[in-house]
Amino acid sequence: MDLIDGAPRAEISQPIPQAVFSVDGVAPDERFSLWKESISFMFQVEADHAVRSDEFTAEVDAHMFGQIILARTKSRKQFWERSELTIAKDGMDHFMIQLFETGDMIFEHDGAQHSVAQDGLIIFDLARTSKSWTNTFSNLSLIIPRELLEPKLVYPDGQHMRRLPAAQPMVQLLYSHIKTLKELSGQLSLSQAADINPATISLVTACLNSTSEGVALDEANSHAAQIMLAKRTISEHLSNPDLSPETVAIKAGISRSKLYEMFRNYGGVKSFILEQRLKGAMMALISNSNAHRSNSEIAFSFGFTYESTFSRAFKKRFSMTPSEARNSAGIAWTRAMSTPNVDRRYEDWVKYL
Repeated sequence: MDLIDGAPRAEISQPIPQAVFSVDGVAPDERFSLWKESISFMFQVEADHAVRSDEFTAEVDAHMFGQIILARTKSRKQFWERSELTIAKDGMDHFMIQLFETGDMIFEHDGAQHSVAQDGLIIFDLARTSKSWTNTFSNLSLIIPRELLEPKLVYPDGQHMRRLPAAQPMVQLLYSHIKTLKELSGQLSLSQAADINPATISLVTACLNSTSEGVALDEANSHAAQIMLAKRTISEHLSNPDLSPETVAIKAGISRSKLYEMFRNYGGVKSFILEQRLKGAMMALISNSNAHRSNSEIAFSFGFTYESTFSRAFKKRFSMTPSEARNSAGIAWTRAMSTPNVDRRYEDWVKYL
């Protein structure tokens, strides 16, 4: 097999993965139930009886660009909620930028209702709660893991439910980039996607940082620097079984009370540390490069003292044992279909991003 920079030519020239979920092939009276079950990993949705019963449609056309996902979602009028319970159960920690191609959205934020019109852009911080209502719509969602974007942002904690001003040139550039990326996604290879990722993240960063009007930058910079330092400290010491909030506070030079306040939206410092350990262990378990390592070795490398403790926490978080995750031959890519002929891989792509 020919190699390019050490990588198999066939592998890097493969098209990027695509998953298309649709309820169109399902009995009409089962469509909304299937959609509600599918999207429940991310949002709880509800719709009026007339909407559910009148030829309900829902489609998610997703492409996986390595570490980011771009998906077009089309559906009918409905209510969306990302609750504390949903956040606690799925543990997702991504930023999502939505572009409304058609239709619009009303959402609650800071005790008031706001709207996003057609062609509007809005940012979701998936570690925080949200409530919104959409009319019949088509939107594009660009989903980026927090660790790829947050360190580059001036004010990472000020992004949730931000509407980006359409008149600004940087917003127009981002709008065009997202639209074009989706249009060309079926023609791009894995290697091209790898090249596009940094450019996309850089454009998103430039856009969000250049439209921070109204933000007290001195305070924002200080807060962003502190939480980034704390997270970096945690990341660098995950293998230490004695890592604790007290240790993080000392190493990051932050008071314990300030540390607890900063991680309140993450369920607390201990919860954040455990989540990082479990997510790291999951990725290690399903990686082919770790096939020679035992479950216990991987557990110990992420700071777990006992394999039994790791296994219980892992099963509680992912609803499967470490061995089941490993033996599933890459569950994040080959989800078993609970409904025949319905492609639900996008769910795992987002969950394990």
